[in-house]
Amino acid sequence: MFLLAIDTTTPVCSVALGDEDKLWGEYTLNLKNTHSQKLMPLLVSLFQETRIDKDMLQGIAVTTGPGSFTGIRIGMATAMGLAQGWGKPLVSVMTLDALAEVGAYYPILICPLLDARKGQVYTALYRGEKGRARMLEPASACFADDLLVHLESYKEKILFPGDPLERTREKFKASLGEKYLEFPLLLLSNRASLVLKKGIQNWKELGPESPYALRPYYLRLPEAERRFKEQKKGE
Repeated sequence: MFLLAIDTTTPVCSVALGDEDKLWGEYTLNLKNTHSQKLMPLLVSLFQETRIDKDMLQGIAVTTGPGSFTGIRIGMATAMGLAQGWGKPLVSVMTLDALAEVGAYYPILICPLLDARKGQVYTALYRGEKGRARMLEPASACFADDLLVHLESYKEKILFPGDPLERTREKFKASLGEKYLEFPLLLLSNRASLVLKKGIQNWKELGPESPYALRPYYLRLPEAERRFKEQKKGE
């Protein structure tokens, strides 16, 4: 199963090509707020350097959130446009599901973290089991301090992949002690190769999706929509 994978839901912009047996190529940039400028050049370079033709693809895997509202829209719009133009189906991947795959081969708890701003994080809880991350608690947006209180009830080691670690690292380490686990920096942020891995799983279990059926995965309203509703309520 040969897929193109795209992830633009965080400051990281990442694309990859591969199948179950081989990662043919991957580009990852962590430049913030440049996805609209960098995504298409990265895709062009990826196909040129790997010498992969679009006709070899079975489909496209793309992250649908949670994450940056603008980033989600950029990645989804690009994937939907390519899928329609090339006549390929899509498979959606939840960003936290992809992040959790970094610990899929370790029999430990995995708690991916994404910056939700306003002092909050997007998170979920998983356990690594024989090469896949099994979800234990669903995705949510919560305050980091509230999450920490909840995690203190667990008596085992917890792996924390994700991007808010600069804000939470010292507090989580101090509170969780030896239960706190963190991979090296290169394995912490989301990468399209993880989206590829999870996309293949989702394709096998749930099947591909029409580009017209793809929907963003928001855990809370976009800021503009929230302000509009507050304004209407005030009126």
